[in-house]
Amino acid sequence: MKQEFSYFRKGEQTFPVIDVELKGPKNNLTLKALVDSGASFSVFRSEVAEYLGIEIEKGKQIYLEGIGGRILGYFHKLSLRIGSKTFLCKIIFSPEMTVSFNLLGRNNFFVPFTISFQEKSKMIIIQD
Repeated sequence: MKQEFSYFRKGEQTFPVIDVELKGPKNNLTLKALVDSGASFSVFRSEVAEYLGIEIEKGKQIYLEGIGGRILGYFHKLSLRIGSKTFLCKIIFSPEMTVSFNLLGRNNFFVPFTISFQEKSKMIIIQD
């Protein structure tokens, strides 16, 4: 599988954002997420978990630290699909997340793929 995504434009800036499908106990959801090579973990807003039917507090509690400070999150594993590839992905849901994009981080989202950021052409290429 090889997929190419154009960067997402927000105002004057562009970001490596892709479409992913998450499968929860009650619902599935296709949404955009930032492929973030600077993030250790995949972190999504708590509203995503609520829609999927996940009780986030049942996950393992974890504190994440970064440039923006420290936030509380809850660790879960769920099915994620990108193109034809489906795998269990470690995702932390946080009610304290304030950044504008859900994040796909290195800890296990990057593992099954070769990911190329093409800044000149504003493309992200994902291959398995």
